Amino acid sequence: MSLRDVVREFKELPLAVLDRPALDARIDRDSEKVDELARDVAKRGVILPIAVVRTGDRYEIIDGFTRYLAAQRAQLVAIPCVIYPTKDVALEGVKYAANLFRIDMTPAEEAVFFNELFERECEHDIDKVCALVGRTEFYVDSRLQLLNGDGEVFDAVKAGTIKLGVAAELNKIVADDWRRHYLHHAIKGGATVAMVTGWRADLERWFTADNPTPPPTPEPVAPVAAAVYDPMRCYVCGKSDHRYIPEQVSVHTHCKVAILEPMLEAYHGGNG
Repeated sequence: MSLRDVVREFKELPLAVLDRPALDARIDRDSEKVDELARDVAKRGVILPIAVVRTGDRYEIIDGFTRYLAAQRAQLVAIPCVIYPTKDVALEGVKYAANLFRIDMTPAEEAVFFNELFERECEHDIDKVCALVGRTEFYVDSRLQLLNGDGEVFDAVKAGTIKLGVAAELNKIVADDWRRHYLHHAIKGGATVAMVTGWRADLERWFTADNPTPPPTPEPVAPVAAAVYDPMRCYVCGKSDHRYIPEQVSVHTHCKVAILEPMLEAYHGGNG
């Protein structure tokens, strides 16, 4: 059925009769960005109507919940809406990426959203998900694979400490202990996809027939907390002294992990 054949009603509805989406694509919303949108809404109003579907005497928001929140903060009483006859038609009509004012979703948020569509709306048909969101199968599948992979890898993408491509390479590592080991170093060193691909290839070579003895199991690593950046801190002694200007030194990440860090650990351990 073409959207041109769908009977839709364009109407301003009071905020008081609108309910949040049963399927909300966003895990977290940046409050400052919503405030910024609210200031724009206060000046110009809501330009792009939100999409809703009737549920009894009320309406469920299908697309535009961020605009709804911005309208609330701008203290609007009503908001322009497109009222669709059914939820399925509404989902087909909105195409989540078509929202001109939407704050871009992160890969982790897309993963949750696509999985909800896959499980609840599209009958486990990835082609339907692709058609609904207007993305390629590779794009959608990469997000679904992220959600179905290692939970700690997903959390790292959600926190923004690694990129989606890095996560995909880490999830190809079968052994949980080695995957977590390399996740730790990817977060700590800001690894690229190429770096993690190299780590994985090196690890696989360890387990070939030419190397029958596997490498020792890595020690469990504690969760890595984000450190406060100090440009005057010396990487070798670990101290910050504004009397001395640090010198930039180029070191490969794998060399730092395999050579420099063990040397520094031994040095500090040997000097109390």
